[in-house]
Amino acid sequence: MLKFIIPLMICVIMFSWGEILVYSLFIMFIFLLFKPNMMSNTLINFELDFFTWSLVMLSFWVVSLSIMSSMKNKTSNKMSLLYLATMMTLLMFLTLTFTISNSMVFYLLFEACLIPILIMILGWGYQPERSQAGVYMLFYTIFGSLPLLIIILQYSNSTGSNYMFSMLSPFTGFMSAACLSAAFLVKFPMYGVHLWLLKAHVEAPVAGSMILAGVLLKLGGYGLIRMLNLLDYSYTLMKELIISVSVWGGVLVSINCLRYTDMKLLIASSSVVHMSTCVAALFIMTEWSVKGCLLMMLAHGVCSSGLFSIANIAYERTNSRSMLVTKGLLNLTPMMSLWWFLILAANMAAPPSINLVGEIMLLTSLVSWNNIMILPLLLLSFFSASYSVYLYSLSQHGTFNKMKSTLLYNNCLEYLVMLLHWLPLNFFVLAIMFMV
Repeated sequence: MLKFIIPLMICVIMFSWGEILVYSLFIMFIFLLFKPNMMSNTLINFELDFFTWSLVMLSFWVVSLSIMSSMKNKTSNKMSLLYLATMMTLLMFLTLTFTISNSMVFYLLFEACLIPILIMILGWGYQPERSQAGVYMLFYTIFGSLPLLIIILQYSNSTGSNYMFSMLSPFTGFMSAACLSAAFLVKFPMYGVHLWLLKAHVEAPVAGSMILAGVLLKLGGYGLIRMLNLLDYSYTLMKELIISVSVWGGVLVSINCLRYTDMKLLIASSSVVHMSTCVAALFIMTEWSVKGCLLMMLAHGVCSSGLFSIANIAYERTNSRSMLVTKGLLNLTPMMSLWWFLILAANMAAPPSINLVGEIMLLTSLVSWNNIMILPLLLLSFFSASYSVYLYSLSQHGTFNKMKSTLLYNNCLEYLVMLLHWLPLNFFVLAIMFMV
């Protein structure tokens, strides 16, 4: 694993953006050829099962697309090499976090992923409020992860091992479950601890938003999948509480999305809505719910990254994220409006996107757990489609301002980035038979 990551960091120092992009895609192609299995080292164990392999592929894909979407930073010479090095450092931390099987090293890398994204928000954010967004993100995640450190130390002391895949279940009760899952629920994020995400997305540059929504949120789901096996079956109260808060919180956030006029704020809130069903399904912990959660995380990672990228394309032309200012884009850029429609259609789980398969698996597992979930899931699905239609209609229809004539020009790279976001969402659905 390290023999691929270290040359990538050396390339950051020696070469430019193009070489880094080609090399990262080359490493991704090598991972694509790997068959998911177990790789061991004498000091640190590396795991490459299907969950790890899928999320590592997602990390390389989203980071590569974020590099392609950040060409304005490259041409403006605003510390572009440092910007690129920050993205590659984050990619290295993410890859090692997903592949490690030592619980203590996993915790250190899990927290280290915060540092590059914090640097990106503080260094290349858009507004003076970025410092407040950085403080929110730092304190929310640190306070959530401190109980996890105590649990890991206790687990190491009781079992004499830091191996994450032990068959033992040494923790019982409500408090153990709360301490173990708090860090991952904040990172996901679950409703109630999601305010840091909205502030971070609004203030982050385009690459920061794409990586934060596309990959960093998936650390929470991956951690829950790996760590919940350390609990026994005595955390029923905790499970029912989290499922109820997540699903009804997703309904409230989806209704709240219908009153936003800020593009990035609406897209960031849609991440909370999509992840709410993933949180609920993971605590059911059936095979169908876990696989559906993985599919939804992969689909949401690519789809939300595409939405942030296309919102940034509009922002670079109008210098505004408000849909009241950027309305009427259909008259100016009909080709880009087509990509708005395709990405938003995938976001509302229209066939044949992989979002539809993931949502069907999640809804089926939640309803089979308890029939009372039918009502909130019905509301959640309806309002999720509503805010996607709301975003498209408010930004594309209406009369446009004559001063926005520069929107007539879109380069081929932007269309390529949109195509590379849309293709995995719709053609990977053919590989579902292999997974299910």
